[in-house]
Amino acid sequence: MSSSSLLTIQNQIFLYGYSICVILGNIGNVLIVILLSRQRQNPCSIYLISLAIMNDLYLILNSFVQIFPFSYSDESLRVFIFCKLRLYLSNIFGQLAKTMLVFACIDRFMITSDRATIRALSTPKRAKRFVLLAFIFWIILPIHIPIMITINNGQCGAFDIYARIYSIYIIIFFGFIPSILLSIFGYMTYRNMKKRHIRIQPIVHNSIQRRDRNLLVIVISEVFIYVITATPLPLFLLEMMISQYILINTSIQSLQTQGFIINITYLLLMINSTAPFYIYFISSKVFRQDVKQLIKNIDQKIRRYILH
Repeated sequence: MSSSSLLTIQNQIFLYGYSICVILGNIGNVLIVILLSRQRQNPCSIYLISLAIMNDLYLILNSFVQIFPFSYSDESLRVFIFCKLRLYLSNIFGQLAKTMLVFACIDRFMITSDRATIRALSTPKRAKRFVLLAFIFWIILPIHIPIMITINNGQCGAFDIYARIYSIYIIIFFGFIPSILLSIFGYMTYRNMKKRHIRIQPIVHNSIQRRDRNLLVIVISEVFIYVITATPLPLFLLEMMISQYILINTSIQSLQTQGFIINITYLLLMINSTAPFYIYFISSKVFRQDVKQLIKNIDQKIRRYILH
């Protein structure tokens, strides 16, 4: 495939793909916040609400940049600051979203434990504290991004030795750490469920309440989608780093193909931020009922407003 054809396909995919993501994602994440706000005294709901907010901010920022490309040819101070803040804020929102999912998974592990001391750790106050600490942590840790990211030949990004450091950072903090933690606590939650003979479908006299079971289904479903959509980027970056050491000279077409693939992996991250509402709707009967009730309530309010 020629480079011009690849560029045309890439532009079309991004134009329509990012547009669809930002529309569906904004609608879905707002609905998640509305629906789960009714359960805001549940620690897992606090994490999922925070996750939806971070996903929405991530979508808005990245979709705007992709749909309306920004020119970095004018290396003014304003453009320079925008370049640095764009990647820095995108990193904060993306990492906070992943952290909230990890926290939600840990919370489901605690709530399914047969030990009262572990279950007692799941409290709204502690959840709010962890959200705040995560926010502070992810403001501080990626501070290297606005310091080292720069503009080179009209492109905003990581260059020279920092390009490798940034790739390692993405591989570790986007890929390995979240995936390992989600796998560990996902497995431990599953083991707790087996030990307590808890099924995903509601059964009579379960020690876990209906809403907690519902949140458990939601978290497990989202972990599964996260692994599918978020791990290709760090894996491909790892493959690129290995290839750079093996292959000294890389053809222009190979570089263009690599650029195309890496952009597709970024689109998958956008899908990851778009999908939660639709995952919840498909996987949870309780969530579907809540959505239908919300739509019914909105419809009734509109009818009353029109009639009066």
